[in-house]
Amino acid sequence: VVGDNAYFDFYDAEEWERLDIGVFGPEYDDLLTDVQRQDYKKHMQIQMDAAKKWRQTIFGEGIDNEEEYNAELFLPPFVACATDAIPTVNQILRRNRKSSSQTTTTRKGRSPSNPYEYDYVSGRSVPGDGRIDFDKAFPPGFVSHKVVALDSAHAKQMCWEESGGNWGRVYDEVVEQAEEYLKYVREKEKESAAEISLEDMLENRDGRGRTVMKRIAARARNARRWRRRRRLAKRVAARPKRFSFRRRRS
Repeated sequence: VVGDNAYFDFYDAEEWERLDIGVFGPEYDDLLTDVQRQDYKKHMQIQMDAAKKWRQTIFGEGIDNEEEYNAELFLPPFVACATDAIPTVNQILRRNRKSSSQTTTTRKGRSPSNPYEYDYVSGRSVPGDGRIDFDKAFPPGFVSHKVVALDSAHAKQMCWEESGGNWGRVYDEVVEQAEEYLKYVREKEKESAAEISLEDMLENRDGRGRTVMKRIAARARNARRWRRRRRLAKRVAARPKRFSFRRRRS
């Protein structure tokens, strides 16, 4: 194959429009109005922005070093299930469509055929699962992950082993992840409950607007006053009696 590599950002709807991909191709000129097409474009960009942010947060996609990766984000150990036993095309070939004698045009004055021809079969082939090549199935090295080797084709991976898939192995990994995450959530809930209980105790107010701590402090002051009064009362009660020299009347 002779030609130049073409690069574009899959997360940019402008690139899709520039390359006449999807709803931006001339095949849709007479099916969608300009307003509908712009609505599709806005929706695509919202979804692709969210997808890009998610992949950057979870997989570290596009990040070159660990400092930029949010290491404080807790997730169960990431599990990458991948197959390297099936030849997988990871290169799409594209060429300009040859001119034809067709004279019809769309409402936008374009040929109804896409200006490019795409070949999804003849490109470079590498080990993979028939859809995803093995080397691109994993996050960067600084993202903690576990590699699980499969031996089925991409379309069969979610089928049980007796049907030629690997669902049993994948399911076991999912269960292990879920159990670990639930354990983490329970621990966090206990910590949060303890913090909330303490906060409620500190912030709960009585009918006069006093918090628990203020009530405790007031009770302590009152207790000290009561003890002082009691000691004083004991001292008064213990004073010696005065002797009287007056004679009793007979």
